[in-house]
Amino acid sequence: MTQPVPRVPSFLRRHEASSATDPHTLIGLACDANYWVRRQAVDNPATPRWVIELLVRAGSDAELRGRSTPDPDMSAFDLRRLVECGSWAQTLVADHPNTTDEILAALALSTDPAVRTAVARHGSTAPRTLGRLCCDTDEDVRRAAAVHPSCPEAITDLLAAAGADADLVSVGDPAARVDESDATQLASLGPWGVFLAARQPSCPPDIVAAASSHPDWRVRSALFDNPATPADLRERLVSAAVPEAGSIDVRSLARPDADPADLLALASHRDSGVRLSLARHVGLTPPIAEQLAMDRVGDIRRTVARRGVVEPGLLHRLTQAGSSPDLGRLTEPDPAMAADDLERLTLAGWWARQLAVRHPATPPDALARLLCDDDPKLREWAAVHENVPTDVVEAIHRAGGARDLQGVADPDPTMTPHELATVAELGPWAAWVVAWHPNATPAQRLERHRYSAELDG
Repeated sequence: MTQPVPRVPSFLRRHEASSATDPHTLIGLACDANYWVRRQAVDNPATPRWVIELLVRAGSDAELRGRSTPDPDMSAFDLRRLVECGSWAQTLVADHPNTTDEILAALALSTDPAVRTAVARHGSTAPRTLGRLCCDTDEDVRRAAAVHPSCPEAITDLLAAAGADADLVSVGDPAARVDESDATQLASLGPWGVFLAARQPSCPPDIVAAASSHPDWRVRSALFDNPATPADLRERLVSAAVPEAGSIDVRSLARPDADPADLLALASHRDSGVRLSLARHVGLTPPIAEQLAMDRVGDIRRTVARRGVVEPGLLHRLTQAGSSPDLGRLTEPDPAMAADDLERLTLAGWWARQLAVRHPATPPDALARLLCDDDPKLREWAAVHENVPTDVVEAIHRAGGARDLQGVADPDPTMTPHELATVAELGPWAAWVVAWHPNATPAQRLERHRYSAELDG
């Protein structure tokens, strides 16, 4: 629930890693999260050799590319030296068996979720640290902390009483009750604890105030789940809900009796925090749940699935296609699933399309559309499916689609307007590719601006 911290693009860090002479700068670059940056630092003769040696002893391979067997005799002093060097070093330290609970407690404050997840899995992490990680901003961190043998049972019981599920990923009934002292304890554990406390009618005023001014919309949105939140505070929250809210009015989130049509419009809001708030709204209807059940964010899908509003037929198709019943993860699909049902999934939301693109029985016509999906990852998966229509792939390439289906390349100038129109009808990305072809019609060229704007957004 924290906002991402802007940083220098990787290509600039790679350049600096190859040309820098300052040893302090190169220490940080040798411990960068990006492998290519680390490689440049390794090849730079000005990089201090001691940091590379320590990284290798901590569990990195010699090229700083991946993992190797850590030195079992590495001292806590040397591990502590690496903590200040960068995220890659911190990840190695958080995994090293000799890392002390004191060092792990410091690493639990890292801004990198991968480091905090490693801390949550480490055998020496102290119960007090695990209690805080149970209320981390990142669901993977919370999930790892929840199953740790040393995780305080009193904390997990408190979280369950406040409405958290067993994995500490989603929340259930906002009517779950904790008293004022419990709400105060929850808020002291971390941002997710503030979120859970703010949903409770017993939430003390100071925590309500802290939640209402929290920088993360998802924390602020907890007050919509709280029946004791005053109407004027609800209105103030939505008036500054999301700075980039666009043209969709989010004020309906503040009203328990909101018009279902207004709520339905929010199901396509580009901010995931808004959609997650909608998934918890008391006015959730089956049409809204249908859209959110196919959202690209797992927490949103899980929240909707727990509400019991998703139409059973849709839920059956999704699970048959390879979704877990809680809609949170991929499982093995039913190979005998009907082609018509798979076809319907390719015309639905993102999660449905992802399930369809990996199902072994998805028919060629459906894959042709997925080859031109607006999601580049789905296009990649469709291209390697055993049922992919090779003639359609070739037509896309002739129209100017790059071989990796990510951008545009040199087109075949002999393609006719009819052939281009056929490709453009496959999907939004195909229409965008056709727009760059020299034989595209004026109407087709308009797709350059429309789809490029969507990519920028």
